[in-house]
Amino acid sequence: MLRWLDVRLNDRKVEETPWPAEEVWRAGRYRTAERLLALKAYRAEPLSQENPLVLVAGPLAGTTFSNANRLSVGAKSPLTGGVKESNSGGTVAFALGQLGIAGLTLLGAAPDWTVLVIGPKGVRFEDGREFLGQGTYATVAELRRRHPKSAVAAIGPVGEYQGLLAGISVTDTDGLPGRIAGRGGLGAVMGSKRLKAIVVEGADRPPKEKKKFFDELRSYGQKLRANPVTGQYYPEIGTAGMADYQNVAGGLPVKNFRLGRLTEGANPIGGEALRDLILARDGQGTPTHACMPGCIIRCSNRFPDADGRLVVSPLEYETIGLVGSNCGLTDLDAIARVNREANDLGIDTIEFGATLAVAMDAGLAEWGDLDWMLGVAEELRAGTPEGKRFAQGAYRLGKALGVERLPTVRKQAMSAYDPRVVEGTGVTYMTSQQGADHTAGNPARVETFGMGLEEVMRLSFEYQVKSAALDALGLCYMSAAIAEEAVDLVAEAIADRHGVHPPEGYFHQLGRDVLRLELVFNRELGLPPVEPLPDFFYREPLPPTERTARLDPKVIGSFWERFLEGR
Repeated sequence: MLRWLDVRLNDRKVEETPWPAEEVWRAGRYRTAERLLALKAYRAEPLSQENPLVLVAGPLAGTTFSNANRLSVGAKSPLTGGVKESNSGGTVAFALGQLGIAGLTLLGAAPDWTVLVIGPKGVRFEDGREFLGQGTYATVAELRRRHPKSAVAAIGPVGEYQGLLAGISVTDTDGLPGRIAGRGGLGAVMGSKRLKAIVVEGADRPPKEKKKFFDELRSYGQKLRANPVTGQYYPEIGTAGMADYQNVAGGLPVKNFRLGRLTEGANPIGGEALRDLILARDGQGTPTHACMPGCIIRCSNRFPDADGRLVVSPLEYETIGLVGSNCGLTDLDAIARVNREANDLGIDTIEFGATLAVAMDAGLAEWGDLDWMLGVAEELRAGTPEGKRFAQGAYRLGKALGVERLPTVRKQAMSAYDPRVVEGTGVTYMTSQQGADHTAGNPARVETFGMGLEEVMRLSFEYQVKSAALDALGLCYMSAAIAEEAVDLVAEAIADRHGVHPPEGYFHQLGRDVLRLELVFNRELGLPPVEPLPDFFYREPLPPTERTARLDPKVIGSFWERFLEGR
């Protein structure tokens, strides 16, 4: 039977509760929202010890079921002020599943800096003071030396001083802190609890899987391989291929969302160019890489320098879009250098790239000034007054600088899809309770210019339901291409592992329930259910399509009543 841990950091007490089998499929993002509501986290100041931090694995975590080892992290966001779930690949959810732990709630704040260690023999608390000021690479390396083959979630220096750029860095299958629950400033929440890292031991134990479960696992893998997106495109080009697509479509953010296309020809920082460069350099690089155990899509990568030495893993589309083209960087080596620094700092590259571009727009630096960008990273590392100013994110820095063109919703930076062109994602930005977050529902490849606004809204809603359900099941969004056809197969796998079969129609109901819980949380705060895009998206035509946003906030204002509540 699975267990739930309530960890009281103030007095180092742990309460262990058996987790009912009938609730096992309501995991991940569902459980973060449910726990936050039950604990009335909406009443807490985000960076106070009253704000709980919730970590949840999926029902198939701890197995090699492909894409099933995502980790959901939830809290009241210090960046948006509302509900927040940020999730990550890597090995922590796998390790929790191996130990039979459904999830944990971190309550209060430790008296001094602490490392929480969860293992087969229980939970213990270790001194974390020696790691203060360290980047995530050094912290994780030392913790894994002391706890061999463990999984680690850690914060960097920015999380320590509660900068809102901070995420929670999670070890990948190579033991590197390259996966991050980055959005919403949840690393700052972990920092407010004086928790430097969480170590989960036993991550190397081979899963024991029954034959029937293994047959379902294999059938699921066959569906992934047979799909042209998950079986061919992503394993070859990876997420960076979206940079090629958006460059052609005209939805790529360039120079603080002033342009939608970087170049008329092949994108020099796109997925094709990235793959060619990695293959040419060989060495420690690889254009395909699994971030979590069992994944057969392998849409990640390892990026090497000119001598074949690893620089960063992974170099993903969102970083290419926000740190790269959005800041005027057109060189993959330069983007990788900034990415490496961001990973070591433990910060969200989406929010960081947007923050840098807003500052460039304000005249603090020229577009593409790599030395200046690396200098900002050093200020962040040192925690100087200037570094802490940048650590507040794009919206707050932009307001302080008097910048009007702020590509944010709910004070959170948009990811790398311009809503004037990628309209379905634009509706998601406006309506999601998570703020401007593509992972909440991202129909990035759906052509919408021939659709009416009602149809675009419904498209966004359907993707939001699907995304919420996948997040709640601990499944990677890259499996969305086969989600509908694999619903029964996933249910059978859950039943074989836990003895309880999810009910008929569970998948879409689960997604709707997640969205409803998040709406309730933000309503308790008095936050509006829908926020408009920033004005400049409605005023400024975006080259080369010359489109302005047609996402009318008056029409979209009734989004949740129409699609979720049926009014």
